[in-house]
Amino acid sequence: MKKVAALMSLALVTMVPGIAQAAPEDVVVLGVPDGNLAAKALMSGQFAAALDRLEPMWPDGANDPARLINLGNAYAGAGRMMQAREAYRSARFAPEMTLVLANGNEESSRAVARRAMSRLSPSYASR
Repeated sequence: MKKVAALMSLALVTMVPGIAQAAPEDVVVLGVPDGNLAAKALMSGQFAAALDRLEPMWPDGANDPARLINLGNAYAGAGRMMQAREAYRSARFAPEMTLVLANGNEESSRAVARRAMSRLSPSYASR
């Protein structure tokens, strides 16, 4: 499974430069009970489809860091950087949880949100 996730991340980097800058390895694949995180849409570069799934507010999803991080990824992929930054900022202050990422790693939601937000900064883009 880790091989598949790694290959999907690599494919995402080569196919979709917009989200490659935003956070390809920070796509959250698990984190909420129903797994409704639009990871497949994000990994395939279908940002509008991901936004359709992630923008509606679930009753228990307002402060879900997994949803907020993927929402930020979708906004970044769609070129909506101000909204991406706000989604990542909200995830940083949401309740902390351990997330499973597309690359198979488990990591703190706050660390993922901080890293994703730093990728939106002009200094990162100039590297």
